[in-house]
Amino acid sequence: MDLVFERGSRDRPAGHALVYFSDPSDGTTLASYLVVLPIALELSRYVPPMLASQLPIADVKSMNAVPLPPVPEKVESRAYLEHLADLRRDDLIAAGTVSAGDVMRLMAMVGEAAQQYAQLYDDYVRRTPVETASEAELDEATVSDVLYDLMSDQQRLAELAKLAGQLRYAVDGSDARQVEEISAEMRRLGRHLPASYEIEAFIEAVKRPGPSGHELSALYLERCYKLSSGDYAGLEQIDHQIEHLRESL
Repeated sequence: MDLVFERGSRDRPAGHALVYFSDPSDGTTLASYLVVLPIALELSRYVPPMLASQLPIADVKSMNAVPLPPVPEKVESRAYLEHLADLRRDDLIAAGTVSAGDVMRLMAMVGEAAQQYAQLYDDYVRRTPVETASEAELDEATVSDVLYDLMSDQQRLAELAKLAGQLRYAVDGSDARQVEEISAEMRRLGRHLPASYEIEAFIEAVKRPGPSGHELSALYLERCYKLSSGDYAGLEQIDHQIEHLRESL
């Protein structure tokens, strides 16, 4: 099974995802919700052996990924799932085609998707080092997160634009420490915006020296504002400009 991330990244899975299947006979969209448990669950401790043998879960002894519902349900459309994923900041994953009437195959496929997603998440956690920070840094991060939570998306984008200007100044001045600190703050702010804003790509564009970096970062910032305002026609044009510019670099 090939899991196609339409929102989020297979290299940095969020740990919670909307996964959907399409029925080729009528275009019906069927969906389930995947949750990777942050703490391992020994299911066999809580489920009687007779019942455990009937559960639609590959390994009842140790369960780290939960598909709910275990059989994907019909939903309004893929667009509805995309809207939900943006609101909830979930990954959105296309997992292939299957007949809505084939319940056993649906159950098996969503179970396989859950296990693959859990493995991607586990790989991501394992290769991401645990960061240590001083008490002062932690306090500052906590305050920033509280402030960002209270902001509207427009206010967050205004703050992001300000930080981008500071980062560009630090890049032009070859101030490596400032570049690192401001980049980290932009990432912290980016966690309060949907993944579709592509904050990491925006940061890398700001850090690119020379006129090309200025132009590319300006396009990424404009792209954020197009997303915020729901201007998807303008967004498509910006994406084409970004792609064209990146190909010429």
